[in-house]
Order: sequence, then C-alpha cells, then structure tokens
Amino acid sequence: MFILRGELPKNNDIVIVDIDDKSLDKYGQWPWSRDLVSKLLENISGYSPGIIGLDIVFSEADRTSPHLLKNKFPSLNVELENYDTLLANTFQKLPIVGGYIFTFNTEKKHNDAPMIPAVVIQQGLNKTQSILSPDNVILNIPSLQDALYSSGFFNMIPDTNGMIRRVPLIMKYDHTFFTSLSFEMVRIYSNANRVDIFGDSIGLEKIHFGNYTVPVDHAGQLFVNFRGGKHHYKYISASDILEHKINPFEIKNKFVLVGTSALGLYDLRSIVFDSNIPGVEIHANVIDNLLTGDYLYQPINHILYNIFILWVLIFALMYIFNQIRSWLLVPFAFVLFYGIGYLFFTLLFNYGLVLNLLFPLLAFLLTLVISIAIDYIISFRQKEEAKKILGKKVSPSVMNHLIKYAHEGLVKPKEVEATIFFSDIQGFTSISEKIGSPDRLIEMLNTYMTPMVESIIFHHGTIDKFIGDAIMAYWNAPISVKNHADKALKSAIEQIEDLKRINDIIYPIYDVSIDIGIGLHTGLVTAGDMGAEGRSDYTIIGDNVNLASRLEGLTRYYDVQILISKETYSMLQGTYNIRPLDIVEVKGKSKPVEVFEVLCNTKHITSEESTLYDKALHTFREGLIEESLTYFTILQENYPCKHYRQYLARCKHFIDQPDIAFTPILKMSTK
Repeated sequence: MFILRGELPKNNDIVIVDIDDKSLDKYGQWPWSRDLVSKLLENISGYSPGIIGLDIVFSEADRTSPHLLKNKFPSLNVELENYDTLLANTFQKLPIVGGYIFTFNTEKKHNDAPMIPAVVIQQGLNKTQSILSPDNVILNIPSLQDALYSSGFFNMIPDTNGMIRRVPLIMKYDHTFFTSLSFEMVRIYSNANRVDIFGDSIGLEKIHFGNYTVPVDHAGQLFVNFRGGKHHYKYISASDILEHKINPFEIKNKFVLVGTSALGLYDLRSIVFDSNIPGVEIHANVIDNLLTGDYLYQPINHILYNIFILWVLIFALMYIFNQIRSWLLVPFAFVLFYGIGYLFFTLLFNYGLVLNLLFPLLAFLLTLVISIAIDYIISFRQKEEAKKILGKKVSPSVMNHLIKYAHEGLVKPKEVEATIFFSDIQGFTSISEKIGSPDRLIEMLNTYMTPMVESIIFHHGTIDKFIGDAIMAYWNAPISVKNHADKALKSAIEQIEDLKRINDIIYPIYDVSIDIGIGLHTGLVTAGDMGAEGRSDYTIIGDNVNLASRLEGLTRYYDVQILISKETYSMLQGTYNIRPLDIVEVKGKSKPVEVFEVLCNTKHITSEESTLYDKALHTFREGLIEESLTYFTILQENYPCKHYRQYLARCKHFIDQPDIAFTPILKMSTK
C-alpha cells in the first residue's frame, strides 16, 4: 500500500548530518577522536540549529586522548588535553540530545539508566506485561552522559521478515519509563515537561505530551508513516560541515540528526521503500510523523476488529455473489476486490487505521472460488433445463443459436423512430467569462444539469451525451417507449418551468441566471452500439438528429424556449399550448420544415393576441402581405417581441421589392 501511495512531501525542518564514506575517507575510520566530534558539533552549533540529536553512543573512553600519555610517561609535567572532557564541555553548551541502546536477552547488570528532564506518568496500565522491557542498557561514558541535557534510546526492532514498520517510542527499564531519541527531541522542542502514558491491562494506547497525542501499539511502538526511501530527507556530509562548505540556512532552526550512512558501520535498515536505508533517516521519519500528526495506529482491540471484518465480509460476499448474474460474477469480483483494497487503503492513509488486509483478501478469493463453483453448477443445470424446454419448441440448431446470441439484439444497429431532444444554455460564453473559475463553472453546470437529467430519465428518456453546456437525449431507443413524443415534450416543459427554481439557487451564488432553448424532432434514426472495437457506446445517428440540433439553434433566432417540428407535433396525444411559428429551410437541408412554439407557464399569451397572431400568420402564408403587415404592426405595438419584429421585416422586404417572388419559407444561412 505504501508503494501504491508513493512518496509524501518531507518536513524541510529535519536535516541529517551524515558521517558518510566521504567523511571517513577524509578524516579516518570510525570512531573519530572526540576532539573531532566536538569540532563537528561546534560547527553545527555555529549555524544555529533548533536541536541536535545524536544517533551515536560513546560507550568507551577515547583511546586517542593526549592525557592518556601520562599513564605511559609519568614524568611528563605538561597538562595534556582530555578529549572526553572537551566533548563533555561541548555537550554542556549545546542543545544536544544524546543516544543510548537498550539490550534484550542479556545478563541483567542493573546499570544506571539515564534520567530525562521530564515527569513520566502512567494512567490505567494495570501492570501490563506488553511494554518492551529491556534487560540492560549501553550508555555513554559517565562524563559524557552527565553532560547531556537529555538523551533517548535509538533501538529499532524489525518484524519477523527483517523489515522496520514500527519504532518504539517508550520502554520500561528497572520499573521506570524511558523515551526514544526522536520522541525526546520533539518533546524538548514542544517545551513539555510532562509525559502521560495511557493504556489498560492489554497494553499501551497513546502517549500525550504538550499539544501532542501519539497513538501507539500495545508495546509502545509507533507505526511509522514513512515518507519515502533513502535520501528523502536532506543529507549534509560531516566533512562539509567541518570545512564550512554549507549554506547556514540548511541547518538554522532545524532538527539536526547526526548519524551515518556508511556501509561499513552497519547502521542500515530495511523499510517498505528501501532495503538499505540508514537508521538515522528512520528517526527523521519518526520526527516528521510526530510533528505532522498523520499517525498510523492499530486499535488496542484490533484482533476483534479483524475477526468482525472477516466474518462480515464472508457472509456479505456469499450473499452478493448469490444475487448477481453469472456473467457479472467475475467483473463484479474485480470491482469488489478493488473496492476492498481501496477501503483498506483509505482507512490506512486517510484515517491512519492499521488493520489486517491479508485475511480479508484470502477470504474474498476463497468465497469467490466457492461462489463461482456453485454458480457454475446451478447455471449448468438451468441451461440444461432450458435446452430441454426449447428443444420441444424449436430445432436443436435454432435453440443453440438463441442461447448463444441471446443478448445481442438490444445493441445491434437498427433503424427506429425516435424523438430527439437537444437543449443548450443561451449566452453561455458570457456566463463562463462572468463566473471565471473553471471549478465554479462546473459546479454551476452540475447544479443546472442534475434536475434536467432527472426529468429526462423520469419521463423514460435516454441521455446520449453532454456537449459542453448542451444535453442530447432521445426517446424510443434502445427499448420501445409508448407515446414517446408526449414524454419528450412533457420533460422539455418541465425543464423550462423548473428554471425559476434553479435560478433561485444559482443566482445568489454565481450572480448569473440561466435561460435555455430546447429543440424536439421525431423521425427515423439509426440506433446501436457504435465506436471502435473494445471502446464503443450506444447512440443514434442520422439526418433527423442533425435537424433536432438545428431546431434547438433556432430557439435563439426566434427568442423562444421550446421549438418542435411538425413531425413531433403530429404525433402528440396530449393537450398542450402550441402555436405555429414558421416554415424554415435550415442550413444544409433543402426540404423546409414547419416549426411550432410550445408555450409554457412562464410565457402567457392572451386570447386576443392569439387570435390576432393566427390572422397575421395565415395572411402572410397566403401571400396577403399588406394585410399581414397590418396585423403584425398591431401585434408589435401591443405585444412587442422579436418574433413579430422578424415578420414585420419580412413583410416590408417583399413590399419594398415587388420583383422578388414571395415565399413564406425562411431560408437560414447559418446554423
């Protein structure tokens, strides 16, 4: 799951000073003399770090210290420098957290343990035995240990396969709790002088200090949310610091860990991202987890969680696999397999919950195999029974053909009569410019389109596609729909009348109002599964589809909301408020089509206007231009609209140019 997730951004306030091969080549093998270590720390301090942590333990005195010469040459009267004292003085001056090691399965010696400048209080542990309890401790030599402000252990305990997944934050030694190096660095950074440990008889649950609450497992270990592999954090060679070859801002006010990546010093570990990562970088990951707070944790009763998930999954899968059709079983299993993996992935990285995924996946696969076997047995018996029944009605060859091609009829291309629907937002370009943000524009479109689509589906229509702000749909394919022209028109009217409610939602948020045009046409189309092999879709094509699109475009020309063709009008069974509008020859078509305007509740026309309009339109189509001009003049004066102005212009055009032959057909030159 970590590999699927990939690397995360690191905390740039964490830096590693690396005693690397380059440094060893230049200054000699490890261990270095303590005066050189002191110089390294002094140089780091000169760059004003926030705090320094040592992934190193100085468990023996420096054998290269000059003061040891007096033991060999007692007659020397000069005062020779003690490198251990020099390093101890450096420890006393600087914000350094030292390191030490706890050991297990060794002879108990009751060595003195280091003290930390904080109070550790346990709550509710009830003599739990699950906390890591070492047998012994390897400390720095007393002069160095006593000079440190604080110290922490840097033990790492790999899982049985040798991989580090958890790092202990707390251990119990000689009836006292001790904290890790990385934990201690963050505690000092947070100015917390008290550490509270919570748990019960099973084990630890969480550790609290300052503003931090850290979930841990029953043994006091943190599941590390690793950021990446080796060198994910900033490394600075110790030799570069000794020679002042770095940018001071690389260290200023940061967590500085001093450790090694040198292969010969055997401090390499294995984690999910890298099989050879320096141990010091694991401490960096722990500090990052503590600072960021994106912890991974295993509930204290995780075994009950895992058992519950396992049994629920088994019974749920058995029920689901038993309900779905045979041909859906394997595809559904793949989707479900992905879903289970995604669920555990989300629980792990979004909620930090560590649960066992292996057994649920094994249960899933076993349940799938059993379900497929059961389904195969049942399907085989049903198929044999169906063959027996069909065999009594048709010949064996026909029967086998019906069984083999049972599902191909619905998607095979064929010619059907359909009512085609196109809608489009008018003035969408200006709306887009006004809203500006693409995200807000999509949100607005979703708010508008959701009820539009719901209306189409409610009236048994099929959504074909979304073309920007436009919607294409159709009725009577792929399955037959009775009175499909009526259902399409009812949906169109419902959408227009729902615009006020939608605009009441949209306008306060986006400061825009939506107006749409809808075109409907009924005719023969080719419907079927179309596209490339392996990537196709069920759709409709044909001249009648293009004509429906042209009708939607005409709504802007006439400034109307719904336009339908005569073919759709002639198929309507219900009663609607419809008036004839024009006879149009759309661009790309030689055959004119009569179009009708559907009047919704949003547009009220009086009976006087309707009567006058009928006379005006009738006289115009009969070629009585003077009389038609009179009627349209009265209409425009009393009920001004774009449609009446267009007819007035056409009347005047034929009056002013008598040589032009009159035709009631309007020929469009644009789409």
